Amino acid sequence: MTETACPIPTIERIETLAELQLPEEAVVIADRQLPREYLSRFPDPVLVEAGERLKTLQATESLATAVLQRRSSKPLTLVAVGGGSVGDAVGFLASILWRGVTLWHVPTTLLAMVDSAHGGKTAVNIGAAKNQLGTFYPAERVIFVEEFLSSLPVHQRREGTVELLKALWLGDAAGSRAITAGDVEALTFAPYTEIASILSPLLDAAVRIKQRIVAEDPREERGIRTVLNLGHTIGHALELITGIGHGTAVAWGLAASLHFSQEEGMLPADLQHCRQTLFPLLVPLTVLPGREELRPAMARDKKHSGDRLRSVVLRSLGEPHLRADLSADRWIDALESAIEWFSTAPVTVYSVSERSVSLTIEASKSELNRALIIAAQRIGRTCIHGKSSADDVTHMVRALRRLEYPVDETGSGYVIDNLNRNPSPGGEEESRRIYVGEGGTTLRFLLALCATSVRRTKIVVPPALFCRPHEPLLRALRSGGASVEQFDDLSGQGFIVRGWREMPQSFSVETEESSQFASALALLAVGAERPFTLRLLGHTVSTSYLRMTLDLLELAGVESIWHEQLIALNQTERLKDKLKLEIEQDASSSAVWSVARFLGHPARSGRKVRVPRQPDSAVDRYLSLLRSSSQSAIEIDVSDVPDLLPILTVAALTADQPVTFRGAAHLRNKESNRLDAFAASMTAVGFAVESHDDGLRVRPGNRIAEGRVFHTHGDHRLVMAAALLSYATATALQIDQPWSVTKSYPRFWDDLRQAGWSVRHMSDPAQVT
Repeated sequence: MTETACPIPTIERIETLAELQLPEEAVVIADRQLPREYLSRFPDPVLVEAGERLKTLQATESLATAVLQRRSSKPLTLVAVGGGSVGDAVGFLASILWRGVTLWHVPTTLLAMVDSAHGGKTAVNIGAAKNQLGTFYPAERVIFVEEFLSSLPVHQRREGTVELLKALWLGDAAGSRAITAGDVEALTFAPYTEIASILSPLLDAAVRIKQRIVAEDPREERGIRTVLNLGHTIGHALELITGIGHGTAVAWGLAASLHFSQEEGMLPADLQHCRQTLFPLLVPLTVLPGREELRPAMARDKKHSGDRLRSVVLRSLGEPHLRADLSADRWIDALESAIEWFSTAPVTVYSVSERSVSLTIEASKSELNRALIIAAQRIGRTCIHGKSSADDVTHMVRALRRLEYPVDETGSGYVIDNLNRNPSPGGEEESRRIYVGEGGTTLRFLLALCATSVRRTKIVVPPALFCRPHEPLLRALRSGGASVEQFDDLSGQGFIVRGWREMPQSFSVETEESSQFASALALLAVGAERPFTLRLLGHTVSTSYLRMTLDLLELAGVESIWHEQLIALNQTERLKDKLKLEIEQDASSSAVWSVARFLGHPARSGRKVRVPRQPDSAVDRYLSLLRSSSQSAIEIDVSDVPDLLPILTVAALTADQPVTFRGAAHLRNKESNRLDAFAASMTAVGFAVESHDDGLRVRPGNRIAEGRVFHTHGDHRLVMAAALLSYATATALQIDQPWSVTKSYPRFWDDLRQAGWSVRHMSDPAQVT
């Protein structure tokens, strides 16, 4: 095939699928996850599961068989309807079936519209190595359907906007400088009706840039086309190891590449502008893979010249440059630098518009962590319906797998079936090592679980969590016969646990600082061979969370009786039955939007909680106390819902009278000193909030003092309160450590942007103050 045999495809635009005219000989191959209303418009389509598993030789053979069952002779037009993986797989089949048949692309994602539908490259994978077998086979026609763009979810909008921005950086310096961080936020998060007029010309520009580059080097023989791999050198490695989306991974690759653009002499103003416009597209990485994982992943990538990486960097906007002197370690250094820039600087938050959106909230991390510990110990198969990408849950799942519990992730949740568990026959001294992240729940539940095994387990704990109170639980575990020792060495700090040989029949635990100590022990009843009792010492705080634990145990097959300070736990035969646990949406995340509505914002947080096990689901009842009181001063006991205190305080600022919150003294032992630290942060930005022995006093009114930073102390609950504060006062607010919120509400900043907030990196010169 000569270069002239790689023509630029014809691009058409239509409003809806009803306008799509297919030839008689067409066979449609479509992503089965597309809405039924779309799929029903195609005649007898071949439905496929999109994703990397579609891009294999085995899948290609199955696909060819399905096509031949519909049409067994030429002429034939294969119509790929889906995202990049569908386009790649169908394009590859079109190029080899009968030595080539006509190909049409109907991309359904912005990413495919900008990138994979053009250029004629088709590919399938070999094992874990991406795009190793492929052909150059351009489509005859590419059809953009606006109907698809109008219904894209946020994460797909973000993925496509990354490739769009990349194209502008490569070939349109003026266009790159013209687009702002606000434009990028809108393109990603605003309703389609707000951005259609902006997106259309940008999409056209990005496609023209790619077509121009492809036309100069259609078969990738002159090195010109290689520049389209900007951001892919380390991006593909991240995608391969972590499983994050292609666009998300490339965004981090672009951020890392700017380190080398600085070396190349890119203008400082352009460098800063690139970082600012990229900022809304970056997603926090829960766990950064180590160098030992990234190096071989980068080595497997096809962008090599001999044994060297071929890296694309920008000398300036619109001027890409190939380098062969950048090692994998230098790219990893650049990525770490980009992550530090992203995660350590404060952000400026303010409300741009009030969008009436319905937000999808993930499953409760509190319920999920309890359900996972229960499922890990049950004999019967347990299906947990509900998922969360919260850091606490992510670390819990990883730790359970390291402990050899068979936790399988499904599309809707998790499955644990201990009938298939086959732990390795390690000796008592053979060490297992787990990392628990920043979550107190994760650590305390796993400390207790590890005490049920005689094998040595090393639990690595971050410094801030290590310093929080755990002694009451440690004393209870030791009294039961477990060995729990602290360590602090070159590997970090944490606890080394060797469990008891026989489960104790009773525990006593102090619960004045946290009810999690009691919950951690109560959960062990699932795996115990006989009933046991739990004695609570002192005044138990946050009893509502302990009741949540007992409710979930009851569903799993453990009955309980709670009388005064004694809880009796008794196993039933139901522990051996198959079980489906329905996890409600996270009430603490939903509570943010309840307070936002109280303040006048129209956004809503999806469906109502059906079984209110979570204490924070009572938020509306507490807000009603602020709304309806006619007293000269309001006093509210939050002992059942202490974690709501920060966001309730923001709501209290709108009251007509002073508000005193009581029953929250133990908040001093949370991720931060949530009581005194929060009061100090509120005072520092201009509000009359004082802490007292067991709560806060709030005087209404006042406004944010200009130029002040709200210090969150790395506490996710304070981040949520600060964002609401910016809305309540209609003022931009600078917030430090904003990404600590991913501990419990990973989509927090995305949801805020979707609802009309703007979130800018503090170095953005265009930020509102």
